[in-house]
Formats: sequence, C-alpha cells, structure tokens
Amino acid sequence: MQHSKSKVKRKTKLIILLALFALIVVSLFLAKPDNRFILSNMFNQLAQSAKIKVVEIDSNTLIPISGLQDKNAEIKFNNALILVNKDNPIDDKTEIHLIDYKNTGVLMDKTMEEMYSQLSDAVKVATGDNLYVLSHYRTDDEQLALYKEDSKTATLPGTSEHQIGLALDVYVKYFAGMGFLKSPAGQFVNRNCWEYGFVIRYPIFKKHITGIKFEPWHIRYVGMPHSEIIYKKGITLEEYIDSLDIGEYYEYDGYYISRQKNDEILIPNNLEAVTISPDNMGCFIVTGRIKQ
Repeated sequence: MQHSKSKVKRKTKLIILLALFALIVVSLFLAKPDNRFILSNMFNQLAQSAKIKVVEIDSNTLIPISGLQDKNAEIKFNNALILVNKDNPIDDKTEIHLIDYKNTGVLMDKTMEEMYSQLSDAVKVATGDNLYVLSHYRTDDEQLALYKEDSKTATLPGTSEHQIGLALDVYVKYFAGMGFLKSPAGQFVNRNCWEYGFVIRYPIFKKHITGIKFEPWHIRYVGMPHSEIIYKKGITLEEYIDSLDIGEYYEYDGYYISRQKNDEILIPNNLEAVTISPDNMGCFIVTGRIKQ
C-alpha cells in the first residue's frame, strides 16, 4: 500500500514538472513579438471563412475563348497563377512582361505593379515605414550564382519564382529576413497582403509541401480572389491549384473560377473582367467577375 502511494506521488511530481516545463517553453515562445504574431495570425486565419463552391453551368452559356475575343470582350492573359517549384520548373515558352517599378531598378511583372504600389502605400499609412525590395526579378545566371553561394536556401535556376517576376523579398529599415516579422510593417504585410492580391508564398509549417522553409518576407502575386482564398484557408499555392478539379466551375464572392485544359477553354457568357493564367502544369485557370 505504501509502495502504491509512493508511486502515485512520483507520477504527480512528474506531471507537475512536465507542466511547469511546458509553461516555461510557452512563456519563452510568447515573449517574442514575432512568435506572438504567428500564433495570433494562425487564429485569425482559422476564424476567417472562404467558402468556395462548385457550380453547375448551363452548357449553352459557355463560349469558346476565340468567340469572346471575336466580340472584343475584356480578356487579359497573365502569369499570376503559374506554379513554379522544383517539380514545376519554368517553361521555356513562358513570356515574362517586366517593368521597372517607378524607375527604382526593381523589376517586376507588370501585372502586379499597381497592386504592389497600393500595398506599399498601405504599409506606410498603417505603420509609418517605407516598404523596400531586397530581391526581385532574377535571370538564370543570377539564380545560379545564388544557388552556388547557398544551395540550402536558393533553388536551382528555373525553379525560383523570382525568375517570373511575380515574387518579391521585402523589408523595412532595420528589419529584414526573419526579423521582418518583428516589425509592425512585417506583421501588416503578413496579415493583410492578400487584400492586394499577394500571399506569403512559403508559410509556416508548410515546408513539406513547398519544399521551402517559412519566409515571411517573400510575397507572391496571385491576384484576387485567389489571394483571399489562399490566406483564409491557410493553404499554399500548391494546395490551392490542386483543389481545383479540371473542368469544374467554382464560385467565390462574385467570381467564377475554373481550371481548364488548353484546348478546351470555355467561358460563361455572364462574366466580365476575365483573366486567364497558365498553371505551368498543362492547364489554364480562368477567373472572371459575375455580371450584376
């Protein structure tokens, strides 16, 4: 009987010690502002709702893309939803349309010029900090040089988003890299960049999917409403594209979204402001606002 009581006391002490250890670890984790932000941002994402639903489209309302072009309908082609990673290197046929952002020497795809300007202005208003670009478009040679310098961080030429001009590594004064998340500006970007069509391309706890560790400074333009869906669902670009079944039509917040094969692009006749982007996996993603 005495032996049994002694055993219970030892177990109780062990549980108390483990609880104290866990409390210390949590306290140390939450002592850092960037860690507190990571936790709160995860809860913020969980509290969001991004209900994307499959819709049945009357086949009689579907128009081939050539038919819409003949009618001079508003259709824009861009690369916003191209998936670039080690399994999906950049296609040699991919056309990149670069601009020099406000004559700063920062090269980016023209598709995201206006929205990056709006994001930068919003950061300034919200935090008082100027948002700067550390890394932007890279050539094959520039990517190879980075890879040779640090193959653990940089990827092989042809597998970096920087080579399509849709990714930017951003920072503010005194806060770059992982330190970016310690700044109000870094936290604003991570929580709000989706409103401007951007996503944190390599989010925390997703390395097993992206192959890249958490990079809170690396933003990627995908456009609306895709950025909103990705952020609010807490997923990656890989997971998002994979969730779109080929040939299906989805509705989200006044938009239709459809992933289609190259030779079968059909667009509902009740859409406006249609954009079409290749996904770099043999398909195209069609996005359009539903006419009111």
